[in-house]
Formats: sequence, structure tokens, C-alpha cells
Amino acid sequence: MADDFDNLTPGLKELNHLDDSKHTLYVGVIHATGDRTVEYNQMIAEVQNNGATINPVNGKYLTLPMPIAGKRHAREINGLFFHMSKNGTPTLAKNENGKLVIYFILKLQVKIPARPFISLTQEKCLDLAEPILHEGVVDILLGDSTAGEVLTKVGKTIAVLMKKQMAEMTATPNAPATERNKGFNHPLFDTGALQRSIDWVVV
Repeated sequence: MADDFDNLTPGLKELNHLDDSKHTLYVGVIHATGDRTVEYNQMIAEVQNNGATINPVNGKYLTLPMPIAGKRHAREINGLFFHMSKNGTPTLAKNENGKLVIYFILKLQVKIPARPFISLTQEKCLDLAEPILHEGVVDILLGDSTAGEVLTKVGKTIAVLMKKQMAEMTATPNAPATERNKGFNHPLFDTGALQRSIDWVVV
């Protein structure tokens, strides 16, 4: 009769799955979004989190598009020519109906400052995960939950935290040219693709 109420034995077995290799929790940039692959989103996330210095590979300059260029490359636009602006900034421009129109700003190097939304999430996630895990241990022992369900709660909480860190990462604003292209100034938001790529999975 006592066996009918014995949740402890299967609960202890299930509890071991929080420590063994049966389940692994992944939280971060794990989805493709639109035409962006998972690998591309992960590269963007790493660059934003750690910062980076970008140098030209195939020429002297990096080409930074103005809004009029859209998503086109310089080679896709006919009639462009090198132009030095009044303030000494090299550009690629075009004569349109007698008016000089700048399509690209040219840079010898671009430095992207670190905006460590992933690192800050790592620093804060343990404080959020601990109470969920403690409650989950009790639920598992009572037979009311599984290791996978507990890890899912942890993953969802950390994913929300990471998106929150992105939203709050405004101390280092976009460069003026980037702000003009986007139409607003938030360094970790443009189309929302990076934020949408953040999720969790328990395997």
C-alpha cells in the first residue's frame, strides 16, 4: 500500500537528470530570422557583445551606406564617383539632375564598441535560476514535475533576461551615420532580427 504513495524513489531518479547528460539547456542566439542564418545572427551577437575592429579586405575603404543606397552594394549602383566632402570625409557620390548625392561614406576602419548584453546575462542568470531550481527540486521529489520541465522554466527566464539586457543597452549609442540609416538610435535594435533569434531549448 505504501508503494502507491512512494514518489520519492522515482523523484530521486528524475532529480539525477538535472546533473547528468540526459538534458542540456541552451539559451542564446539559436534561431535563423528571415534571410539571416543562425551562424550570421551568432556572429552579429558576438561582435556586439565583445566589440570589434573592422578593416577593409578587398580595397582601401569600407563603404558605409547612406539611406538612399538601401541594401545595395556600391558596385550595383552606376555612376558613382569618389568625392571628398567639405569636412574632409571621403565618399562615393553621384550626380543626379545637377545635384550631388552621397551614397556611401568611406572609412579606413570601423570600431564597434562592446555592448555586452550576453556577458551581463551570464552574470545575472544564476540569481534568477537558483529559486526556480530550488522549487523545481521539491516539485520533482513530489512527482509534480520533471527535470526537463524545470530546465524549460529556467531557459525561458534567462531568454527573457537576455532580451531585457538588449533593450537596456543604450549607454553606447550608434554612430551618426548608423542612426541616419536606421531612423532611430538604439545600438542593438534595427529590424528586431537579433532579438527574435534569442530563445532556449532543452535537449
